[in-house]
Amino acid sequence: MSSYREQYDRMKRWYARFEAIDKGRQHDVSSDNYIDEIYAFFLNCYHLKDWIRHDPAVLPVFATDNAVKAAIEGAVNADRSLKLCADICNSLKHLRLTQRERSGESPIFGAKHFALSLGAEPPTISLKYVVDTTSGPEDAFQIATDCVKAWDSFLGTHRL
Repeated sequence: MSSYREQYDRMKRWYARFEAIDKGRQHDVSSDNYIDEIYAFFLNCYHLKDWIRHDPAVLPVFATDNAVKAAIEGAVNADRSLKLCADICNSLKHLRLTQRERSGESPIFGAKHFALSLGAEPPTISLKYVVDTTSGPEDAFQIATDCVKAWDSFLGTHRL
């Protein structure tokens, strides 16, 4: 039977890929693939909330479905990085943000800064991606890191 833990582990794998892109990895695929992997992190990160909410093994921790939903929605709405992630995810899913904005910061992907190292074999590439918000530009990898920390905190707080 599937559990939220599968989605959590999937999110962590996408985070590891994003981290490799941020720090520099072997350049062996088209640059569009790196952007796809960043998008995949945000999609999988935000959808962890649905997996937690729908995992029957979580229910005993909260007693009711409504309590699970309230705890998860509360966690997302209380954390800036998770609110940004929610808006980024919904923007990616629908081409533009069509649902209510959680963050109030209108996040959109902005500048991409590629660095290619050709001096050693194999060539390496890194990508720094900016998320533009009404509060100013934010490093996409830092948002991702803060999201993982927020989920770890939520799971730890509820002993999941």
